[in-house]
Amino acid sequence: MSYHQNVEAHHRTTFRENVIMVAQQMQNPLRNAVTIVPGRGEFISIADLLGEKRARRAADRDRRNPDNPTPRSRRGIFRPEEIETGEYIDKADKWDMAMDPTSALFRANIAAVRRGEFDAILGIVESENGSFSVGQTGILGQASNGKTGSTKTPIPASQIIADGDNTGLTLDKLREVKKKLEKSNYGLEMEAQFYGLITPEQKDDLIGIAAATGTSLNAFAIEQLQTGKPTSLMGFNWIFTNRLPLDANGKRMTVFWDKSNIVAAEWEALSGDIWNDTSQKNLPYIYASCCIDATRVQDKGVYIVPCTEPA
Repeated sequence: MSYHQNVEAHHRTTFRENVIMVAQQMQNPLRNAVTIVPGRGEFISIADLLGEKRARRAADRDRRNPDNPTPRSRRGIFRPEEIETGEYIDKADKWDMAMDPTSALFRANIAAVRRGEFDAILGIVESENGSFSVGQTGILGQASNGKTGSTKTPIPASQIIADGDNTGLTLDKLREVKKKLEKSNYGLEMEAQFYGLITPEQKDDLIGIAAATGTSLNAFAIEQLQTGKPTSLMGFNWIFTNRLPLDANGKRMTVFWDKSNIVAAEWEALSGDIWNDTSQKNLPYIYASCCIDATRVQDKGVYIVPCTEPA
């Protein structure tokens, strides 16, 4: 026997408000590390990229006007497919959980969409076996260039820090990526905010760096070592995740960027609804979704640091 519950107007209002409330409680950590802009239409332009331009020397008494156009291209984001989840309510106790914002069922649906939002911004795809690979867009994926966005640009090899010694996250690697970001004119403005996305393995590497250097590394305090939570080091704000992919050589692709260099276009913030589906025996149905994607403004503002992890 099917479970029947008429979804009234007040049920829909309560459910929608609860989704918004829980979504605020379960924030995606990448949202604070990128620049969020509203998405409009099918394609939103986020940057006009200007190439390097050189002046010329004019011959004596040369009356010709120099024709020296600035190399330029456009980078933008296409409206992506929605990130969504939903399920039918076929039992009375399931209805109670669906309407309770503190229940595991309710929060699991919101968490699923938040993870999808995280993956879209980072630019990864989760496989059926739980592993991750680089996706088509986002921080790690391809950037869309040109007036129509038809030209796709992956992260150049120049933005990958060498790992010839097959090590984890070392102080030398951190120094190298910080130097490269600053030489690319990132970090020289007061507004610059650097972020590093790492897994628990690299987090342990950071704690090891602090322990090995002792009191000479002021960015780490004794309290942070005791709790195992590293603070800001070398100007990077750390975000921890288990969703970083491996590269072709089996090394973890840790990522470093400046906040202003990553733009996420949001067509729809995380929201939800509930209704009776007349095509399925009038069962109540709960739904949650968002619509967001991201890209690099300039490739030189993102670096990948491959890290070898213990077997």
